[in-house]
Amino acid sequence: MTADEVPLFYRWATQSEATPFWYGDLVGEPIPTYQQFLRDFKPYYFDGSEPEKGRSFTILIGGRAIGEINYNEIDQKHNSVDLDIIIADDKDKNRGYGSDALKALAQYLFQKMNIEACHVETVSGNPRAIRAYEKAGFRQTEVFLEKELEWVRMELRRK
Repeated sequence: MTADEVPLFYRWATQSEATPFWYGDLVGEPIPTYQQFLRDFKPYYFDGSEPEKGRSFTILIGGRAIGEINYNEIDQKHNSVDLDIIIADDKDKNRGYGSDALKALAQYLFQKMNIEACHVETVSGNPRAIRAYEKAGFRQTEVFLEKELEWVRMELRRK
């Protein structure tokens, strides 16, 4: 993903069918302004200048942008990293695109960045995401409460 695509990423995160799983009542997070969003997603996510801090990628299907996937700052102590993903429109969900993107990014991180484990989290009320994560090979490692919500943490380890 490039800096030119940040407005699209912001729209997907804050104004799409994926928004309730990133922001709002379901996850207990207010929808950020564009400037607040940029405080979380710094320039290195889009220019690759600090790969150990995170990187964002556009998910393309037949040349059409349907979502975003990223890894966040690498946990050097545990040699692991957290991933985030958005498939913006419901019409592009349940087609395997998210699972494929997760597998591709995890393999890249395992092979090119020598990561041992990738993690994802979602509210337990998002069974579609949980199924996609399982399809990509992630396994549940923890269920926890945060902001009075039940969350599921899942992990994919390098083989």
